[in-house]
Amino acid sequence: MSDSVERTTDCPLPLLGDNSGPDEERDNQAGSSELHWEDGGLPVELQKGMETLRVNRELTDVVLCVQGHDFPCHRAILAAASQYFRAMFCSGLRESHEETVEMKGLDSGTMHSLLEYTYTSKALLTHSNVQKILEAASQFQFMRVVDACASFLSKSLHLESCIGILNLAESHALPALKTRAQDYITSQFSQVTQQEEFLELPAESLEGVLQRDDLDVTCEECVFEALMRWVRARQDERSPLLARLLQHVRLPLLEPAYFVEKVESDELVRGCSEVFPLLQEARTYHLCGREVISERTKPRVRHFLSEVFLIIGGCTKDERFISTVTCLDPLRRSRLEVARLPFTEMEDESHNKKWVEFACVTFRNEVYISGGKETQHDVWKYNGALDKWIQIEPLTTGRWRHKMAVHRGKVYALGGFDGVQRLASVEAYDPFHNRWTQATPLAVGVSSFAAASFDRWIYVIGGGPNGKLATDQVQCWEPGTDCWNLRAPIPIETKCTNAVTFKSCIYIVGGAMNAMYCYSPLSDSWSLVTRLGERASCAIAACNDKLFITGGRDNKNQVISTVMCWDVGRGVLTEECVLPMGVSHHGSVTLMKSYTHIHKVTAPSECQ
Repeated sequence: MSDSVERTTDCPLPLLGDNSGPDEERDNQAGSSELHWEDGGLPVELQKGMETLRVNRELTDVVLCVQGHDFPCHRAILAAASQYFRAMFCSGLRESHEETVEMKGLDSGTMHSLLEYTYTSKALLTHSNVQKILEAASQFQFMRVVDACASFLSKSLHLESCIGILNLAESHALPALKTRAQDYITSQFSQVTQQEEFLELPAESLEGVLQRDDLDVTCEECVFEALMRWVRARQDERSPLLARLLQHVRLPLLEPAYFVEKVESDELVRGCSEVFPLLQEARTYHLCGREVISERTKPRVRHFLSEVFLIIGGCTKDERFISTVTCLDPLRRSRLEVARLPFTEMEDESHNKKWVEFACVTFRNEVYISGGKETQHDVWKYNGALDKWIQIEPLTTGRWRHKMAVHRGKVYALGGFDGVQRLASVEAYDPFHNRWTQATPLAVGVSSFAAASFDRWIYVIGGGPNGKLATDQVQCWEPGTDCWNLRAPIPIETKCTNAVTFKSCIYIVGGAMNAMYCYSPLSDSWSLVTRLGERASCAIAACNDKLFITGGRDNKNQVISTVMCWDVGRGVLTEECVLPMGVSHHGSVTLMKSYTHIHKVTAPSECQ
């Protein structure tokens, strides 16, 4: 980047005696007999001056006392900034002439922040002080501060805070913040209901969420179970609300067997005669050919989402790089058209990025890809609703042959190769701040390994400590601690593998194993699942309660085009379909995708 100097046309006020002052301007205006001049800098100077007077305790005429701390102030300034103080000091109340006014309902730190704002227009909002400042600003009618706090909170929504923020918005009549919080809870409902804070959601708020067509649920059974969990948390108090809230659960959309076994037989439901018409409506719906008879028979928008898995990038048998993303819905034998990988549609094909040996993971139903041999620092995320790749903060350390894992609200980039050495470094991505930070490094730097997260831990399995060898080591880390520990080794030294967490186990395929192995984090033990042909650099994804193994290279280094399906429940391995071309060194993840863009696969044996 070349050096440059930014020039500005901003000019200070002319100094006394400067010939370019107003007199000259008046002389230059032919026929003008007056000048309307406004000093834009005076308000700033006045504010600075008042702040100096306050700090020096000059001309102050009232002391606000908060928790034993004295804050000398000027009545005129407070009254001008706040309707609350204007009423206090200008309505003949005793505070209008008292030298000291005791302030209650806030702490000294919050009072300090509000006075800083009053005299300087500045306030420091943090996650730890924003609620107190909002409550005090609302009480004392500093409405601009209230708006700033609401804006800050709307950008701070996450699973643990959304309920509290919604309650705060309702108690202080903040409709915009309330809407944002409701939208967040709606969009993350399945996860929010697993939080303890969900049980503190007021009935009115829960009712508003249950009514939403766009509720984030894969089935209506989830809605019923969440409601009953909420009711049972305070059963005596909330049982009378059951009929009112249950009318927003779309009982006709429940599976008939579930409806009979879980709903009609539920003690609370059976004991509430007011819900009987709702039960009868569901029975009628099941018996009458699913005719639309009420709002409760209309599927929620989220029901049109389908669980799919993506086959991302990689290379073919003739070492050509793949820029497309194949998206398959195995349940419906269907295919989705999705956006190509970033920077792969250049007019000059030689400028296209080659996505190979990168890492990918799904986080909050968005696909993250990072690194790669020719894209070492790049990080992008795919938004399924927009069908668009969005670039985010790049990796601090460029890498390929690495992996990513998700753990409690963060994405981790683990190990890999930088062209010189195997990396032990670990980076953590905070999506709220769009920032990567260094985390606890691996015990042993490796590349071409498998990685997965389970419960509190992240696992790095096997890999190559150098260009020739493979290891059987399993490294385990609980984010927040300062070291990685070793767990039971995998039965075979391996690299060029991939892993996926499914229920309570981690499944691993690839390399030269000729098999699929399963690791149980709970018992720290390995077991053989099934024999496979060699599939080095293949990928694996869990979708619709099955495992799908895609591509890879066989023992003759030929690229594989088949997609294999392992039915975990039945213990059966079948060939799902054949890809249009073989692929290896690719990625595969699971995603919930809108069903409106799905195109049928024309041949059942081919994934076209």
